Amino acid sequence: MFLKTGRTALLLAAATQLLVLMPYSGDAHAQRGDRYNPQWNQDYRDRDRDDWQRRERERERERRHDAKTTGVVVGVVGAAVVAGVIAAAAKRERETRERADYCMSRYGNYDRRTDSYRDRDGYTYPCR
Repeated sequence: MFLKTGRTALLLAAATQLLVLMPYSGDAHAQRGDRYNPQWNQDYRDRDRDDWQRRERERERERRHDAKTTGVVVGVVGAAVVAGVIAAAAKRERETRERADYCMSRYGNYDRRTDSYRDRDGYTYPCR
Protein backbone atom coordinates (compact mmCIF):
# COMPACT_ATOMS: atom_id res chain seq x y z
CA MET A 1 0.00 0.00 0.00
CA PHE A 2 2.80 2.38 0.91
CA LEU A 3 4.67 1.59 -2.27
CA LYS A 4 1.68 2.44 -4.38
CA THR A 5 1.17 5.80 -2.62
CA GLY A 6 4.87 6.70 -2.77
CA ARG A 7 5.05 5.82 -6.42
CA THR A 8 2.01 7.99 -7.15
CA ALA A 9 3.52 10.91 -5.24
CA LEU A 10 6.79 10.48 -7.07
CA LEU A 11 5.04 10.42 -10.45
CA LEU A 12 2.99 13.49 -9.51
CA ALA A 13 6.14 15.39 -8.46
CA ALA A 14 7.93 14.42 -11.69
CA ALA A 15 4.95 15.57 -13.76
CA THR A 16 4.90 18.91 -11.92
CA GLN A 17 8.61 19.36 -12.52
CA LEU A 18 8.18 18.62 -16.23
CA LEU A 19 5.37 21.16 -16.53
CA VAL A 20 7.45 23.85 -14.84
CA LEU A 21 10.63 23.15 -16.74
CA MET A 22 9.05 22.36 -20.10
CA PRO A 23 9.67 25.20 -22.61
CA TYR A 24 6.69 27.05 -23.93
CA SER A 25 5.77 26.59 -27.56
CA GLY A 26 5.85 30.31 -28.45
CA ASP A 27 8.82 32.68 -28.73
CA ALA A 28 9.71 34.62 -25.64
CA HIS A 29 8.91 38.32 -25.88
CA ALA A 30 12.52 39.40 -25.27
CA GLN A 31 13.89 36.95 -27.81
CA ARG A 32 11.79 38.22 -30.68
CA GLY A 33 13.72 41.49 -31.06
CA ASP A 34 12.10 42.52 -34.37
CA ARG A 35 10.69 46.00 -33.91
CA TYR A 36 8.82 45.89 -37.19
CA ASN A 37 6.42 43.11 -36.30
CA PRO A 38 2.97 44.73 -36.36
CA GLN A 39 1.74 42.38 -33.65
CA TRP A 40 4.39 43.47 -31.18
CA ASN A 41 4.32 46.79 -29.34
CA GLN A 42 7.13 48.35 -27.38
CA ASP A 43 6.53 48.20 -23.69
CA TYR A 44 7.28 51.02 -21.25
CA ARG A 45 10.89 49.89 -20.70
CA ASP A 46 11.70 50.35 -24.38
CA ARG A 47 10.13 53.82 -24.37
CA ASP A 48 12.08 54.74 -21.23
CA ARG A 49 15.30 53.51 -22.84
CA ASP A 50 14.58 55.47 -26.02
CA ASP A 51 13.84 58.60 -23.99
CA TRP A 52 17.07 58.11 -22.03
CA GLN A 53 19.07 57.69 -25.25
CA ARG A 54 17.48 60.83 -26.71
CA ARG A 55 18.33 62.81 -23.55
CA GLU A 56 21.91 61.50 -23.66
CA ARG A 57 22.25 62.61 -27.29
CA GLU A 58 20.95 66.07 -26.34
CA ARG A 59 23.37 66.28 -23.40
CA GLU A 60 26.26 65.25 -25.66
CA ARG A 61 25.25 67.90 -28.19
CA GLU A 62 25.14 70.52 -25.39
CA ARG A 63 28.56 69.38 -24.10
CA ARG A 64 30.06 69.75 -27.56
CA HIS A 65 28.47 73.18 -27.98
CA ASP A 66 29.81 74.25 -24.56
CA ALA A 67 33.26 72.92 -25.46
CA LYS A 68 33.25 74.89 -28.72
CA THR A 69 32.12 78.03 -26.89
CA THR A 70 34.82 77.54 -24.26
CA GLY A 71 37.42 77.05 -26.97
CA VAL A 72 36.41 80.24 -28.73
CA VAL A 73 36.46 82.23 -25.48
CA VAL A 74 39.88 80.83 -24.51
CA GLY A 75 41.19 81.62 -27.99
CA VAL A 76 39.96 85.21 -27.85
CA VAL A 77 41.33 85.77 -24.35
CA GLY A 78 44.65 84.17 -25.32
CA ALA A 79 44.91 86.36 -28.42
CA ALA A 80 44.20 89.45 -26.30
CA VAL A 81 46.88 88.48 -23.77
CA VAL A 82 49.45 87.81 -26.50
CA ALA A 83 48.57 91.10 -28.20
CA GLY A 84 49.02 92.91 -24.86
CA VAL A 85 52.42 91.30 -24.28
CA ILE A 86 53.56 92.19 -27.81
CA ALA A 87 52.31 95.76 -27.41
CA ALA A 88 54.10 96.12 -24.04
CA ALA A 89 57.34 94.77 -25.50
CA ALA A 90 57.06 97.11 -28.48
CA LYS A 91 56.40 100.07 -26.18
CA ARG A 92 59.42 99.19 -24.03
CA GLU A 93 61.62 98.82 -27.11
CA ARG A 94 60.40 102.17 -28.45
CA GLU A 95 61.04 103.90 -25.11
CA THR A 96 64.53 102.40 -24.91
CA ARG A 97 65.31 103.55 -28.46
CA GLU A 98 63.94 107.07 -27.77
CA ARG A 99 66.03 107.30 -24.59
CA ALA A 100 69.15 106.18 -26.44
CA ASP A 101 68.47 108.71 -29.23
CA TYR A 102 67.96 111.48 -26.65
CA CYS A 103 71.19 110.65 -24.76
CA MET A 104 73.17 110.36 -28.01
CA SER A 105 71.93 113.73 -29.26
CA ARG A 106 72.52 115.45 -25.89
CA TYR A 107 75.90 114.03 -24.87
CA GLY A 108 77.41 112.78 -28.11
CA ASN A 109 79.50 109.95 -26.66
CA TYR A 110 76.74 107.78 -25.18
CA ASP A 111 77.34 104.05 -24.49
CA ARG A 112 74.13 102.00 -24.88
CA ARG A 113 75.48 98.93 -23.00
CA THR A 114 76.10 100.83 -19.76
CA ASP A 115 73.50 103.59 -20.34
CA SER A 116 76.13 106.19 -19.52
CA TYR A 117 78.22 108.89 -21.20
CA ARG A 118 81.79 110.17 -20.71
CA ASP A 119 81.97 113.80 -19.69
CA ARG A 120 84.80 116.31 -20.42
CA ASP A 121 86.38 115.52 -17.06
CA GLY A 122 86.91 111.84 -18.10
CA TYR A 123 84.38 110.34 -15.71
CA THR A 124 81.28 108.38 -16.82
CA TYR A 125 77.84 109.48 -15.72
CA PRO A 126 74.44 107.82 -16.17
CA CYS A 127 72.24 109.39 -18.77
CA ARG A 128 69.33 111.28 -17.23
